[in-house]
Amino acid sequence: MSHPFSSTFDALQAHFTQKPDKSDTTSPHAGSTIPPPSHIQPSMGSSQIPSDAGQYRTLSTDPGYMQNAFRPLQNPGAGAFQSHLNNHVLMPRPSYPAIQPYPPWEIRPLPMTEMPSMMHQHAPAYPSVASAQGWNFSSSNAARDVPISQPQNLAGEPRSLQVNATNQEMAMEKEADPMDSATDALLERQNHLNAENPMPKLPPMRGLIRKYLRADIKPDRPRGGRGGRGAKKRGPRKAAEPTGDIKYRLNMASNAYMDGRIDEAIDFVNDAIRINAETYRAWVLLASLRQEKGDREGHFHARLFAAHLQPKIIDEWLQCAELAIALREEFPEQADEYLDNADKLYSRALRIDSKHSGARHGRAAVRFEMGHLKSAVKDYAALVEQCPFDIYAIRSYAEICVLLADTGKPRFADGPKKVIEAYRRCIAHFRENGFDIQYPFDWQDIKIFVELLAYIEQFQEAIYELKSLSRWLLTRSEETFWDSQGDDREWDEDNLRRSEVEQYQEGKHPALSYGKGLPLELRAKLAVYRLKLDQEDEAMRHLAFIDPDTFNTPELLLEHSHLMTDVGSALYEAGHLPMALRFFEPLREPDLLDTESLIRAGQCYLDAGDKRQAEECFTTAIEQDDANSEACIDARYELAKMYEAAREEREAYILVNEAIKLQEAHDQAREEARGDDEDLGEDNEEGRGSDDDTSLLETALGRVTGEEMGVNQKRAKRLLKPKGEKPKLKPRERKPRARPDPSRRRRKLFGRSEEMQLEERRRAEELSEAWKVVRDSRVSSEADATGPSNAFLSAARVLVDDFRSYKDFYSWDKYLAHLGINQAREKVEARKGNPNLLAMAERLSNNLGPEDSGADKQVKVAVSYRGVSFAEWLDLFLEYAIGLAQVGRFQEAYKVCESARDTTIFSKSKEDVFLIHITWAACALRSRDEETCVATARWLMREYQYDTDPFRMFSALSRLCPSPASWYASGPVQKYMLRQIKLMDRAITAAGAKDSEDEDGAPSSRAYPSKELDITLLMLYGHILFISNSFTYALNYFMRAYTLDPTNSMVILSVGHCYVHYALKRQAENRQFLLTQGFLFLHQYYDLKVASPDPAQRQEAHYNMARSYHAIGIPHLAVEYYQRVLRDVPDDSRNGIMGRDDLTQEAAYNLQQIYWAGGDVEAIKGIAERYLVL
Repeated sequence: MSHPFSSTFDALQAHFTQKPDKSDTTSPHAGSTIPPPSHIQPSMGSSQIPSDAGQYRTLSTDPGYMQNAFRPLQNPGAGAFQSHLNNHVLMPRPSYPAIQPYPPWEIRPLPMTEMPSMMHQHAPAYPSVASAQGWNFSSSNAARDVPISQPQNLAGEPRSLQVNATNQEMAMEKEADPMDSATDALLERQNHLNAENPMPKLPPMRGLIRKYLRADIKPDRPRGGRGGRGAKKRGPRKAAEPTGDIKYRLNMASNAYMDGRIDEAIDFVNDAIRINAETYRAWVLLASLRQEKGDREGHFHARLFAAHLQPKIIDEWLQCAELAIALREEFPEQADEYLDNADKLYSRALRIDSKHSGARHGRAAVRFEMGHLKSAVKDYAALVEQCPFDIYAIRSYAEICVLLADTGKPRFADGPKKVIEAYRRCIAHFRENGFDIQYPFDWQDIKIFVELLAYIEQFQEAIYELKSLSRWLLTRSEETFWDSQGDDREWDEDNLRRSEVEQYQEGKHPALSYGKGLPLELRAKLAVYRLKLDQEDEAMRHLAFIDPDTFNTPELLLEHSHLMTDVGSALYEAGHLPMALRFFEPLREPDLLDTESLIRAGQCYLDAGDKRQAEECFTTAIEQDDANSEACIDARYELAKMYEAAREEREAYILVNEAIKLQEAHDQAREEARGDDEDLGEDNEEGRGSDDDTSLLETALGRVTGEEMGVNQKRAKRLLKPKGEKPKLKPRERKPRARPDPSRRRRKLFGRSEEMQLEERRRAEELSEAWKVVRDSRVSSEADATGPSNAFLSAARVLVDDFRSYKDFYSWDKYLAHLGINQAREKVEARKGNPNLLAMAERLSNNLGPEDSGADKQVKVAVSYRGVSFAEWLDLFLEYAIGLAQVGRFQEAYKVCESARDTTIFSKSKEDVFLIHITWAACALRSRDEETCVATARWLMREYQYDTDPFRMFSALSRLCPSPASWYASGPVQKYMLRQIKLMDRAITAAGAKDSEDEDGAPSSRAYPSKELDITLLMLYGHILFISNSFTYALNYFMRAYTLDPTNSMVILSVGHCYVHYALKRQAENRQFLLTQGFLFLHQYYDLKVASPDPAQRQEAHYNMARSYHAIGIPHLAVEYYQRVLRDVPDDSRNGIMGRDDLTQEAAYNLQQIYWAGGDVEAIKGIAERYLVL
């Protein structure tokens, strides 16, 4: 780079350099910055210098010799000049003798690993190389003419050199030059400019130059690792020292924080981060400020950034993960996102230390909660392998293995056995080494262990381990003689049977270590296992401790309700139904029974002959089981059998079909789950590190900058449990993907009359309250409300569901269809499933005669339902449907309209059906559902076949729906419109007296009542053909309409555009003629519109003409009409629901495009500033 003092500096350099003889001088290259050799001092790493070293003035640059740079002697009188020389290198001549450097500099040497292998035996202060000739110069690896950066001096130590007398005399001779004192300032200025504008580096050497000059100075790389003979050091670079402005802002932030100005301190820190986001101290300070301010979310994201800047500190990642878990509880709506972040943070910690148990515990718990069972089980298995007596890991390991085994997949079947072996190793460790306070082994671990044994049906082994381990915890482990007894007399409450054992010594151990020392839960397990082994006598001894008739029932219900459920189920499976009912019955009142227990209780009531209680149990099981589990199918089947026996075939048929649908849904879900492990969360641990880092930073950056990031997919939630909580080893129910819509009241057939009357009275009060809410919402609704209130929607749903549940309002087929039952399909289609359900459905279907399944029957005339007129019920249906569409629940809105249409009450009134379909179309417009809009319009055209308004309605609905015109010009619509036109044509011809025929030639009794052609129908079909690019066919119908009404501007415009578009097609034979014809009609349309007093009509004519000329590529004519659009502006105050009438912005935009093509920038700017700026 050239500087202002470059010429002066060249003159000074020439003055200071003593010219050698021409024979001994090698002319330097142009632009070279190599200093003259007279000022080069030998390196100080040698012990001697030859006496004739001063006669050699220059060094040669012949290939084959190394570049050698000599460190000059520090001269106090020529410091500026010396500084210049220190930054350049010289090339040696091959005829020079070896020069030995002076003693080394007093600076820190480079490590041996950074030197070439040839220099490992010589370790001077700086890396040196020796050429093949044996030279020992202090050399550099830099290319020729490239400045060499000098090492900085050690902090606090002055730079000093040891020199000999000869060098001092040479320096004194140099100081005698009178030019030194006069040029020091200029040299200092030149050095200063060089420091500010350093010379650019030369490109790397290639080819022969690289081969000869740098072949033998390649540094050695360590062997091994990836990349053959050693790879480069990997990992993040060391963070740069914060600059002064960053330190200043951080200090100002600290001062502001000390003064209590937290917001100002945050601004200072954000400013520092803006300068350099890799400042660790800034992120830590920001995290502290956010925490002080109470912004826990901002605190977490700042800590997350700080952790990325210190990636090898494991505590940073662990603390961030704990913060993410805490935020998950504080922000439940973002729980999935924070759980995902915690998972990634724990993974980062494990990448640093794969043996860190805390990080692996945390990740396993997070993945367990996220539903990633297979990933979690791997982590827990690793924890158990790492520490066999980690009881917390074993407990969670047991729960996950049971859950995976419940999926029914063969590869997870051995999971419980692995946990059993882990428990055995843990127990053996504690028996040998004693208990560990950090990993307490207590009664719940015995319970889990024996439940695992019972899970694999090893009941005898479970009894043995339960007794042995309980004896161990009660400090009686030496009494192994109890294991030889075939009963459980060891745990009797009295000593009657224990005294019969010879080895038993009464009083040796406390009495509480025998009978009453066994926890009640383990005693219940003993009773259940004895029942499984058909040892009823021994089981009854244990059941006496939890008999609800003997002991305090409220205490049992409060603390041990699950024990009563387990014992009742065991008694039910053993066939002791009356005794099982004794345990089930106390649990019904506080609703402590699950679905399966309710079904068993109902079967116990059936066995006792109490059908009313059985019906109550089955109905409650169906209503409370939201998951529609296998037990819910059994409840419907049992209830259907009761109704079939009571000759209620309709209710039985509905129930059995619901059960069949649920069974099919379960089978489908089970088949899909066989090859789909996504819900079990099998994560790919390999190669997800970089993705985790990127997603973590993106999430944190989005929160820090205020940007909302996308929400991940929903996952199954499960609360994190503390380490000591008891896992529940019960199978989880898998929710099916399909379920029937049981939005109907289930009438109880076996209930008492007074109970049924009480239930009906309560139901009437609920509906009356719902009507009050609906009517109040109608009165209090505001004009500017964006949608219905939640109270209105809830009350309306209750009322509509009650109306739909009344079977007499629907035909039998329609009622079944609303329940999702297709009777014809059920009879014909062969299905696989429960043979009992299929046999019952077939039997009930045959028993339902034609008069029951939809034949005409006498209908009672009714004018109201529950004291409300049917007209108000219809208004409620329509208001509820529109309200659902306004809140985005479009499918539910369609269902409501369909339910209103199918009722026998509303379907008899043509006006009511018309209102229902208009509401249906409105909901379809709200959802932008063009298919439903067209279907509704076609119904209107079919019902009001020979009217003009249905065709206009079809066009309006298709126009208002903001979607492509695919359904408007679909094949069925074209065929239907053509049939209507043919029907109309036949009606006004001589053949109209005969029966008209449809398109397929089938005879039809329909006759067109009018004797005139319908222009609307002709134009509608013409536009359908026009959209399909069938311009020649469309022109035929447009001309027929033009013949009927030659002054209609819409017809004229359509004809003109049809000619113009046909002229632009490739198949046009006479394009000029077609364009002339088209613009003839367009100008006729323009004359009609311009004569209108309405400015909106005139502006429309200007715009259509401009757009037509613009389309065929005549911009100079289009500009004239676009300018007329800008001049003839209508009043915006008349804008209605169809939008604004002003076309100014459209015309201005098109005009701007024309100006842009012509290069008129000023006109573009003027148009944009006047018309296109919002």
